[in-house]
Amino acid sequence: MAERLATLVGIYALLGLGYQIVFGQLRALNLAQGALFGVGAYATALTAPSLGPFALLVAPLAAAAVAALAAPPMLRLQSHYFALATLALASLINLVAVNAEDLTGGANGLVGFGMALPRGPTLTILVWLVLVATVAAYASIFKGETGEKARLLRDAPLVAASVGIDAALWRFTAFVIGGACAGLAGGFSAALTGVVSPEATGFSVMLLCLTAVVVGGARHPLGAVLGAAVAVLLPELFRGLQGSWLLAYAAATLAVVLWVPEGLAGLFTRRHALPIPLAVAPASGPRRLELDRVGKRFGGVEALRDVSFTVDRGEIVGLIGPNGSGKTTLLNTISGLESADSGTITLDRAHLEHLPAHAIARHGIGRTFQTPIEGETRGAGLARALATGAAFLLLDEPAAGMTDRERDLLAGQLRGLRRDRGIVLVDHDVELLTRVCDRLVCLDGGKVIASGSPAEVRADPKVRASFLGVPA
Repeated sequence: MAERLATLVGIYALLGLGYQIVFGQLRALNLAQGALFGVGAYATALTAPSLGPFALLVAPLAAAAVAALAAPPMLRLQSHYFALATLALASLINLVAVNAEDLTGGANGLVGFGMALPRGPTLTILVWLVLVATVAAYASIFKGETGEKARLLRDAPLVAASVGIDAALWRFTAFVIGGACAGLAGGFSAALTGVVSPEATGFSVMLLCLTAVVVGGARHPLGAVLGAAVAVLLPELFRGLQGSWLLAYAAATLAVVLWVPEGLAGLFTRRHALPIPLAVAPASGPRRLELDRVGKRFGGVEALRDVSFTVDRGEIVGLIGPNGSGKTTLLNTISGLESADSGTITLDRAHLEHLPAHAIARHGIGRTFQTPIEGETRGAGLARALATGAAFLLLDEPAAGMTDRERDLLAGQLRGLRRDRGIVLVDHDVELLTRVCDRLVCLDGGKVIASGSPAEVRADPKVRASFLGVPA
């Protein structure tokens, strides 16, 4: 009995570990993990008579293949739409298991294959060896830079895109790897029970997986192990309560969720922000950023209209204008967070206007945002943009909320960056812009109303009327 429970804990920990990659690291509610567990179980049962123990290797491959085929259309969806799509995939897999009787045995399932697979202590040792190796690999991969990228994708997807992280590729990879872990767990389950039925693809497996990950901890690798131990062992402890065991199990699970919201693994770990590289290497690459008659509309609102200017490496161009003039929209359009409706944006000769944000970042454009990520200082955004080695920086109000001394330090830093970078600087502090910028561009109503040296632009009657509040 103890051996069987130990094996079950290892199997469900492996299932939960795969689920952590999608749900914990990327915060995507995948409801097909349990069904992919069933795919692995069926794959092992069907191939065991001919492959013997090597049928266990077929399980992760089969589940990963199903995940890879289903992922492209589903991963285009966000939030609850993605969850519903994965639930539809799980239902489809379950329907195939029930109705494809010639292949799956229908409602009766498959039996008689277990003798060809590892059993008893051999299976228990094999499950735990694989689990330990997977936990070690998971912990190694998600520490340092990879963990920071996952955090950005989870907490600040726009920031992630601005530093060149391809969210679509990450989600696809996580979905497939998570599916492979589920499939391998399903293969081990088939070896343990010697029977595979449609229940292996049912929602009860998914519910157990979700419970284990939430209770144990959604991101710490040991969370899946602790959660699986709770999910497997608590029902056994409460069996003596007869009909009340399920209520006691639910109460115990709820207590963990309420008092340890980060999961049991949170009791043994301390949260700390990962350091962001501050070393600034000299930039190289493109020499000129050019906007030519760029336009952007939101419904009937013309947010940008025929905006044209250039920025060369080695200069700082300040972007000013009243609230609602289109400054942030222009930065979003240059960086690919919004697509231009007209005009061209080129980096040397490379056209950017129709590229996704992560591709534009890889061409050499870094971006900061007005609002820092929770738990970070405002300077962290600039440090992150610099760490990409971008030749051009788009800085959206970096001085907001700073003291006079901090503004002086920022001005000095910007002058240093100008040596080998081009900078577009948006800020309401005209004095700061006058000190550090080579040129100013003033927007009003989405169009350029003045461009030139800081002194020329500040003296322009149209600028004084629209931005500085001085009657023309």
